[in-house]
Amino acid sequence: MGRSSLSEPYLLSPHVHVCVAGKHVVLLDLERDKYLSVEPAHRLSRWVRGWPVSEPPGVSTPPPDPAANSGGRVAEDGLLSRMIAQGMLVTDPKVGKAAVPVVTTRPETSLVEFDLHTPLAATAAHLGHFLMAYAGAKSALQFRSIKSVVGAAARRRARTETRAAASPAELGKVRGLVGAFLYLRPVFFTARQACLLDSLTLLNFLARYRIFPQWVFGVTANPFYAHCWVQQGDAVFNDTPDFVRGFTPILVV
Repeated sequence: MGRSSLSEPYLLSPHVHVCVAGKHVVLLDLERDKYLSVEPAHRLSRWVRGWPVSEPPGVSTPPPDPAANSGGRVAEDGLLSRMIAQGMLVTDPKVGKAAVPVVTTRPETSLVEFDLHTPLAATAAHLGHFLMAYAGAKSALQFRSIKSVVGAAARRRARTETRAAASPAELGKVRGLVGAFLYLRPVFFTARQACLLDSLTLLNFLARYRIFPQWVFGVTANPFYAHCWVQQGDAVFNDTPDFVRGFTPILVV
């Protein structure tokens, strides 16, 4: 890679999402369904517009000198070349975007308590909607790319009126629907190691009642682990806030 190319302001491709998790910058490439962890966090700050930097308070580590002929420069050249070759970086501002992490509400509450003392129930109508939602989610994840699945969910939410549980009555309705979903879920699958299927099925189920919460993807860096859940405001629908707070959001749909 020539020095002139490094002087261009690179941007993230639309299908690439970013967050800072500890000392790492983590990238999610929906096109390839892959994650990339970059350490130290400032490593590409000179080359990619908006590149996030995470440093301990009071500590400032300068980014590498682009004119220096060093091993660090060679490593950066290699990383940039790989990201460009894989379509993760572009230079066209009409296509690309700055590497700005997503901001979302900190999870504080569970919409439905996950304990033995919370009664859950479902009707035949709930079962019918669950079966349709489950079949749609399972088929989508089996036969379509994650980029296509996420894009369809984003378009559905964008073209419909997002209903937030603003009133106690509406909140009670949403809580009842999520409770019915949680009641039926163990009959068909377990949420353990199946967060994509679980979250997409829940989104499909609620969409049949014209309720459209957010789909949140998060990561931890050390050790690396990816997870996703359904959330609206500070309420988590299909997980516990204590657990999901351990993840840094990288994509909100």
